[in-house]
Amino acid sequence: MAKPASSKEVCQGAKRVAAPKIIKPMLATLVDEPFSNPDWLFETKWDGVRAVCFIRNGKARFISRNQIEMTMQYPELADIAQSIHGSSVILDGEIVALDKNGVSRFQLLQRRLGRKNAGEIQRLAATTRIAFYVFDLLYLDGFDLMGCKLIDRKATLEGILKSSKNIRYSDHIIGEGEKLFEEVAKVPLEGMIAKRLESTYAQRRSTQWLKIKTIQQSEVVIGGYTEPRNSREYFGALVVGLYRDGKLHYVAHTGGGFNHQALAQTYKLMQPIKTKDCPFIDKPKTNEPVQWVKPKLVAQVKFSEWTTDGRMRHPVFLGLRQDKEPQECVFERKGDTDRVVPKAVRKSKR
Repeated sequence: MAKPASSKEVCQGAKRVAAPKIIKPMLATLVDEPFSNPDWLFETKWDGVRAVCFIRNGKARFISRNQIEMTMQYPELADIAQSIHGSSVILDGEIVALDKNGVSRFQLLQRRLGRKNAGEIQRLAATTRIAFYVFDLLYLDGFDLMGCKLIDRKATLEGILKSSKNIRYSDHIIGEGEKLFEEVAKVPLEGMIAKRLESTYAQRRSTQWLKIKTIQQSEVVIGGYTEPRNSREYFGALVVGLYRDGKLHYVAHTGGGFNHQALAQTYKLMQPIKTKDCPFIDKPKTNEPVQWVKPKLVAQVKFSEWTTDGRMRHPVFLGLRQDKEPQECVFERKGDTDRVVPKAVRKSKR
């Protein structure tokens, strides 16, 4: 497709440079409640895998937030460059699996993660609806846009993107965060992202982007598994934890959410990393004998709430996360929204 005619079509703050080869995605800070403010835009928090898409000469490559190549895992996305006006483009977005109602569900995506066998990938592709929701534009035909205002980057993105079955523009609303939060909670979706309209793109976690969850979810590190009871195969529950100050702390054991395939896959991945040593700083108590494993695998869980002693209540397994490093799984307590966006400021601008 034709590229922009001149730099006038690129937002203010763009710099003419060679395309970067590595992008570390900008990450949002967790806060405790939704808010409304005309200086912020609000987007759906997609329940999938974060991906930076590098497009060059009609070909697209997808890289995870921890720099793992994911292109071959999603053949459905191979031709999305045809929906982009530009020959050298870098996009930031989320790869999701959609249910029959078009809602992103991580559990549907889980079986696609980490696959390497081409035949198996093609079979799975025939039964999964995959889409790439794009919410930011970082580079366009010779120009680095990360120094541009977010609202200008999104306007430029919308102008060069033709939404199709497998690539979609991640829309937003300005100002009305509480209204959007109510809508995503009804579905329910995982949550909402709030971003300052004038924020530049920082390749780190920032308070210029905030996340507010409707459903409690977390990535956790697998530190062991218990023996199965009765007719259950492979294992009973995963023993999981989170890092604090470089030490792994126990937070839960979860046996719910598994089907036979997930049990078998997870068990197989744990066998090469079995160890006699407990990886947690304090050895947790379990109802059944436990086999410890080296803290190398990451799982996604949902849960009802945190207890006062730092445990997850009613955790349910959603899937494995091969796009996350164990060291990234840390206690992420909710920050006070009012400290980032004071109520006085919000009310004065309504």
